[in-house]
Amino acid sequence: MSNDFTDEQKNEIEKRIVETAIDGIERNVLAEDQLALISSFVLEKIDNIKNTDELIFFLKELTSKWEIFSQIQSFIERQGNIQQEAKVAEDVSRLANDGKIDEAISLAKATTNN
Repeated sequence: MSNDFTDEQKNEIEKRIVETAIDGIERNVLAEDQLALISSFVLEKIDNIKNTDELIFFLKELTSKWEIFSQIQSFIERQGNIQQEAKVAEDVSRLANDGKIDEAISLAKATTNN
């Protein structure tokens, strides 16, 4: 699943992190003194992310330190699964259209058995 991590995606993740932190403070599930630690962690790591796999690793690390960010991690993982499923469906369709029915069936079965 290792697509390139774009600046647009980076900005979206940063926005989600900030919104989640603000929500956490407002709901008293995150202490304000944690903001500096969160900011340092995010700023230190986010510019080094080059692909979706690294993004997921970063979000797992973030969530392990601050559970409140688990919803962002879950969203990104679901989004990645949807993209992967779409690619497999496209590949199965391409194989079927090329007359490679057995290969298309094998790919479809291999994907659904995981």
